[in-house]
Amino acid sequence: MRFVLTVIAVASLLVNGYLGFRLWYQTSTLPPPPVPQSVIPPVVMRTAGGLLEVSAVTTTERFQSSKDHTILGVPVGVTVSQIQVPTVYRYHIELAKEWAFKAEGGTLIVVAPAVRPSLPVAIDTGKLHSFSNGIWSPLTGPNQVAGLQKSITASLATKAATQELLQVQRESARKTVAEFVQKWVVEQPQWKATKTPVVLVFFADEPLGVRVAPLIATTAAQ
Repeated sequence: MRFVLTVIAVASLLVNGYLGFRLWYQTSTLPPPPVPQSVIPPVVMRTAGGLLEVSAVTTTERFQSSKDHTILGVPVGVTVSQIQVPTVYRYHIELAKEWAFKAEGGTLIVVAPAVRPSLPVAIDTGKLHSFSNGIWSPLTGPNQVAGLQKSITASLATKAATQELLQVQRESARKTVAEFVQKWVVEQPQWKATKTPVVLVFFADEPLGVRVAPLIATTAAQ
């Protein structure tokens, strides 16, 4: 058994060396990147009412997978593959939705639509870094990396909608909406004769926003 394992190890080293040299040679002689060409004509769609981008979260995301290798039931190594890429999560609200406003004293209370992630999440492919580690990585690494790359879009979309990230961006989004209301609502002629109000922003999916919006609607109806 020891002899068999020794032979396997030596063969693996030889294969690893050959494939490593081949991979280095191929990547060192790559042609310049091709110019993108549309497979089908582009489709332009209008966003009804438009969207207001309210925040962005910049980070670097890491994706990793591992695979155990065995020969005749004997463990012979693990291949670990990883991708790291700069990522920008952007968030928006819809301008077409109805917004609830209420002027009370020196305050303008606003309940804006809930913030939503802009999809797909943006990544900088020019700075994407991938690698595989392990004695079998020249053979199994490329497929593992390819699998990770295919999962990036769906994984980032899921993470973008998590409460954790929505909460991280919330206060920046609140400031953006307050500035938007200050410029496009408060500066309208009907507000000129009054003292500039303090804009207080809630979002429709916040507990306070859910409670305040019906009150504003009731007051407006009266």
